[in-house]
This record gives sequence, structure tokens and C-alpha cells, in this order.
Amino acid sequence: MSERRSTAMLRVPFVRLCALEFDAGRKTSAFIANINILGVYLAWDEHPVVGERLSVRFGSPGTSIEITSRGVVAWVNPKQQHPVHSLPPGFGVKFVDLSPEAARRIESIVQDYVARHPQTKR
Repeated sequence: MSERRSTAMLRVPFVRLCALEFDAGRKTSAFIANINILGVYLAWDEHPVVGERLSVRFGSPGTSIEITSRGVVAWVNPKQQHPVHSLPPGFGVKFVDLSPEAARRIESIVQDYVARHPQTKR
């Protein structure tokens, strides 16, 4: 199995403010909690509807370039009774229109994390 394939599902901590624009017209912001090539998890107290479409825009580390992608709400995580070891309330976004350049930048974020934390490779 190639390293890229083995890290595709790895959720990398990536705390960063992002801009959201829902297809219904609402614009807001949220914090990214983690990222991988398939999508992002956003910490947000509100709960969108699974299947809702939106655009996500955030800065690429070390550059002024922004990554923008269309996405769909894949799952919602309400406030949990025991939040110590769980994700904050929020939702997962599956990327549906990630450009090759954006995919390359996200893969670089993942690979950089794996290089700094070798125990996460497997």
C-alpha cells in the first residue's frame, strides 16, 4: 500500500479559521478541527442538515494562498455528555469538488504532520 493511500483516511489536527458559504446563501465562519484529503471536521455549535451543500475556504500554511472547495455535510456531531476525549460539537464536510492544486496542498499538510509525528504513519 502506498504511503499516500495509507494516510488518506488519517485525520490530521489542523486548527484554522475558515469561511463557509452555504448554498442557501448563509455566510459564516467556523474553526477546522482536523483535515484530510477527503474532507474537514468543523467545530461549530449549530447543526446543519446532513446533505447540505456549501463552500469552505481557508488559508494554506506558510503561504497567502487560500484553499477553496465545494463540499457536502456528511455527518453532524452534537454536544456530547463526555466531551473530554471527543470532538467538539460540529460537523464533517466531504469535499466534492477539490481542485488538483488544493488536493496537493492538503496532502502536503497531511504529509508534513506524518513527518513530524512518525507514530501516526500506520
